[in-house]
Amino acid sequence: MAVTGERARREAGRLAPASQQGALYGATVSWKDMIAVAGVVTTAGSKTRLNTSAAPEDAEVVRRATAAGLITIGTTNLSEFAFSGIGQNPHFGTPLIAGRVPGGSSSGAAASVARGVVRLAVGTDTAGSCRVPAAFHGLFGFRPTRGRYPMTGVLPLAPNYDTVGLITGTAHDLLDLDAVLSGEADEPDTTPQIWLDQCATAQTTSEVADTVRNAVEAARSQAFSTAHKPRSLLSDAKDLIAQHGWPGGADAAARYHDLIQSKAFALVDPLVAARLQRAARLSPDAMAKLRTSAVDLRGLWPAPDVIIALPTVPFGAPLAEPLLSDPEPYEHINQQALSLTMPASLLDLPAVTLPVGQTAAGQWIGLQLVGAHHCDRALLMAACKLERSLDLKGHCP
Repeated sequence: MAVTGERARREAGRLAPASQQGALYGATVSWKDMIAVAGVVTTAGSKTRLNTSAAPEDAEVVRRATAAGLITIGTTNLSEFAFSGIGQNPHFGTPLIAGRVPGGSSSGAAASVARGVVRLAVGTDTAGSCRVPAAFHGLFGFRPTRGRYPMTGVLPLAPNYDTVGLITGTAHDLLDLDAVLSGEADEPDTTPQIWLDQCATAQTTSEVADTVRNAVEAARSQAFSTAHKPRSLLSDAKDLIAQHGWPGGADAAARYHDLIQSKAFALVDPLVAARLQRAARLSPDAMAKLRTSAVDLRGLWPAPDVIIALPTVPFGAPLAEPLLSDPEPYEHINQQALSLTMPASLLDLPAVTLPVGQTAAGQWIGLQLVGAHHCDRALLMAACKLERSLDLKGHCP
């Protein structure tokens, strides 16, 4: 969305010898256009915000990254208001993957890493907005437990579910970037149990299911403790969402209530506008009960060292043209794209996606690992161990 060339040159000019600094010192980073970068208008991918004043100061996560020696290259495009798992933006362009959708909403963030523009990308993840595009691009994506990263200076979409998220070319870069933004640099030496959710895995294409199962079996051969479970509480959470609706959508509709009622709403992407209008009709009582059920369900997590494995997305990146020209298939595929990432968001659990293979047609397949509440570093360490033991080679230019 915006290139901060002068800032990047200034930051690069201040660098000291890298040997004296952290692992990411001097690394380039992009910021999703929901995150304030001083001197840049935060548009959230919407024409309705083009006349907004430029941000007077950096968001706190940007400030922390800058203090750690990261170089800001600019801001990246996204689905309007970050409210789509497909990643399209009719106003400012969609970074397609050879004619296929990039995943959203952090589409530009993933594209900036996959295309070699930056080493690191920071986005937001409310329902899967970093994990889905990371999976489609063959990258590593992370949604932390909420509150792990400061949200000061980050535009909200659904305040009860929003969090800053990360996209990188390696799991180790996720671990190092998490340390920069969270201030926690511990590397717990744990041997997690990886439980494959067979119910969730079965709700995908055969190529995705087979690839994910094979990755878990390969982990077993590398001395990881693994087990196949008929279902997990993530499948229970998925069923709750299917029955009652996505409460993050209700949050988003409340956040943009005034815009929905205004003439400016005509400027909004019709596909996003229709989603906001549908979300506004969700029952407040049903959403309140769902939130209570989610807290109760999270309390049933089996043990701190258990990681639940499931596919990140049920399919590889779909072709764009059939989706973006017809609201009906768009809405169906959008819901499906987010169906396996929403459960961790609903339960506020940390989740990471790893590129574990490709379809016969060349689309990337992601393995999603979900950890216990606030066990973020242990989850990222497990991802690093899997990356190394399985020799994972995603789309890292």
